[in-house]
Amino acid sequence: MSRADSEPHRRAVGLSAEAGRERGYRGRLRAVVAASAAPHGYTLALWTATAVTSSDRGAPGAAEVLAGLTGATFAFVALGAVAYGGALMTPDRSVPAGTWIWAAFHLPMAAFAALVSLLLARCCSGPLLWGLVGATTTAVYLLGVSAQYLCSAVRRIT
Repeated sequence: MSRADSEPHRRAVGLSAEAGRERGYRGRLRAVVAASAAPHGYTLALWTATAVTSSDRGAPGAAEVLAGLTGATFAFVALGAVAYGGALMTPDRSVPAGTWIWAAFHLPMAAFAALVSLLLARCCSGPLLWGLVGATTTAVYLLGVSAQYLCSAVRRIT
């Protein structure tokens, strides 16, 4: 009897299915990494953009902080409405099966957001600057990571 006849057929599976089968520390680590990828990347992008802007223009005052919050919030809501085709949002928190881990490598988006923020700091000031930093950082991150996940999508034929 050949080895292929004695062993069950193993299909290619995505990361989430493998993590579910592996119940030890490594499986838990996979779940935590997958759940943390987007918040981690957005934190890096927003922190880097605001740090670059602060180093160029100084610490923001209360009005600038609120403008940054407002810009980031409006950009998130606007892109969410585009993504879901309206106001009703049904979140899907799972990572698509077959997504490569490098799709969560957010350095390009954080660096681009920082560059955009530096350029904005050269031509704007006050609440307008900080509102634009929040909005552009959010837009750069969400649009860039979406493109990155799209490029890394893997189709497996079973």
